[in-house]
This record gives sequence, structure tokens and C-alpha cells, in this order.
Amino acid sequence: MQAAADSTTSITAYIDFCADASVNGNVPNPFWENLPFTNIHVSQTPDVLHQLYQGLIKYLIAWCQKLLTEKELDRRIRRLPPAFGLRHFKNGISALSQISGTERKNMAKILLGCVHDVLPRAAVTACRALLDFVYLAQYPTHDDTTLGYMESALDSWRQNKHIFLDLNIREDFLIPKIHSLTHYVDGIRLFGTTNNFNTEMFKRLHIEFAKNGWRASNRRDEFPQMTEWVTRQETVHDFEHFVEWVPKEIDSTSHAIIRHPSKKPFQQILLPKRPSYPRKALSVLAREYGIRDFPKHLAEYISLIEHERARRPTLYRSDTLPFQHLDVYYSFKLTAEGLHDPLDEEHDWVKASPLNGGRYDTVVVLNDDDAEVVGLQGEASISGI
Repeated sequence: MQAAADSTTSITAYIDFCADASVNGNVPNPFWENLPFTNIHVSQTPDVLHQLYQGLIKYLIAWCQKLLTEKELDRRIRRLPPAFGLRHFKNGISALSQISGTERKNMAKILLGCVHDVLPRAAVTACRALLDFVYLAQYPTHDDTTLGYMESALDSWRQNKHIFLDLNIREDFLIPKIHSLTHYVDGIRLFGTTNNFNTEMFKRLHIEFAKNGWRASNRRDEFPQMTEWVTRQETVHDFEHFVEWVPKEIDSTSHAIIRHPSKKPFQQILLPKRPSYPRKALSVLAREYGIRDFPKHLAEYISLIEHERARRPTLYRSDTLPFQHLDVYYSFKLTAEGLHDPLDEEHDWVKASPLNGGRYDTVVVLNDDDAEVVGLQGEASISGI
């Protein structure tokens, strides 16, 4: 800040100088200036959202844009194939403004794959080290081994960061958010894992309790409406818990045989609101989509379901089906609950569309009792949907 004061002649220039140096020009004297025994790094907990994603990843992307040029990095991002858990930036990232934390996360996932074959080896290693640190810092549990991984990633960054200085991308690394990395391991040892104090949680609460309430209002005298909206949401939520609790309480006291409310399915399938092709005749489906004997196989499948579930199963034939038309969907979304943070739920988008030359995604279906969520063990059928 002293350098900013010495080299500027107006308040505006001073603020701009401080902004370029990534410091706040509105705070000339820190509050701990006259507290010699204060360890400011202990009074501030690590912040994954603002320090890592909106700080570290932001700088890392900017450095890669300078090395490759924004145009080249955008070109590489646009050409990435669709993949589960990855957002496809069809127009690149250079034109984006007001970038959210979620968008930063999606950029971090694809950054290394876009630059690994063109940047100098030291630059790629430095990028990988910082990305490793970001993901390691978000582990839900830690021990001496994982914290050692974080320190190793930080050491790798220190050994390779000179490449950005040698290529004139940076003059120095005197950036507060970069310096904060050195205090993450100590912060985790003192206060626990970073999900205990990540500010992303409070941003999510702001969306649920403020933004959604605002959208539900008529934008006039909105505060009472927002308050009433939040109250109703909490009332409905409490009632749902009560409805789940009552049968369990009755069951535990009377030992009665009752049916508990069904739990939310582990695998959620989300269809579009409207089918791509409504009420398509079964015979037309068989002919246009090359599905030989489709009505016959459909009747056999429905008969199998009837046999497994119905008390008096009905044996269907292709000419006795209770319907002769089906709605056709060209895509659906699915998500596996429990694999991701519920605040950051991701969906896999499966497409089987004949439009624009056709796109038919491959789907692996695990239908054996030994199938695992995170592996390919068990009997599997592979289908080009």
C-alpha cells in the first residue's frame, strides 16, 4: 500500500493501483496493527470458494490465457467432448462475466486437459500442483498422509512457479490469496476440514432463503412476502418429517405391521416436460428406428413385469397390448444420489437423437445384485442408446 501511495496522486489512481495488486485500498491500516501478539492467519479460516476457486483458479486461468492466448484456449475448450460431470462451454470462457463459483469449478475440471500438450513442462506441472492442492483441500476427512499430499503439492508449485516469471506472465507472486495456501494445512489441523467453514454453504442459504423468496414475491412490499414464503417452506418441511416420524413411532410402540413411506430412489431419472415425438405408433417405431419385432418384445417385457409384481398376472401378446402408441424422448438426465455434494448436484445427460446427423450415447447398465455404484463389477449390458 505504501508503494501505491508513493506512485499515485489521486484517490482513484490509488484504488486502481491497489486493485491491480489484489489488495483492498479502502483499508490502509489493518486492525491488528497494534496487536503484536495476534496471529492473523489463525483468526481467518481457509475459504475454498473465495480463496481457491474465485482466487487461485481465477489467476491460474488468466495465466494460461496469456500463455496460449484467449482465442486458443477458447478453441480447445469448445472442442472438448461431452462427459459426465463436465460442463461444456460451447462458446469458450473468455466472454463470460460475473463468473460464479460453480462455473469456476467446471473450468478447473477441464483446464489441465486443455493445456497439457502445449504449455512448457514446468507450467503444466505448476498447474497440476495447484489443482491437486485445490481438490485435496476439499477432502471430507484428513490425516497426516493426506495433509502430506497437500504439502507435497505446494512444494511442487514452489519448484515450478518460476516459469510464469521467466515468461513474463507475472512479475511476482505477492498475492494474498496465493499466500493463503501456506496456512491451509495448519488451519485444517486446528479447525478441522474445510467443509466446516466454507462460505459456499452460506451463499447457498442466501439463494434458498432470499433469492427464491424474492422470485416468489410480486416485487412490491416484498419483505413480508419473502418472510411468509420462508415460513411456509419450513412448515412444509417440518410436516414432511412428521409424516415420516409417525409410522416409525407407531411401529416401535405397537409392533404393528405397517408400510413405511418409500425412500427417495438412489437413481433419479429426469425426463423432459414434453416428449420429442408424442404418441408414436408401435408399428412405426419398429420400422423407423430399426427395432425388429418391437411390439412382440414389448409385450414380453410387460408380461414379465406383471408376473413379478401382480397377484394375477396377465400374459400379453403384441395384439393384446392395452395401448398402441408410445411417447418418444430423445434424451433424459440421471443422477446418482450420494456421489456428489447435494448442494452441487450434477446430472448426466444421455441423448439418443436422430437430429443433426444423429447422436447416440453409450450407456452401461449394471443390473446384477453385486453391481457397485463406483465400479463396473457385476453383470453389465452395454447399449448405444
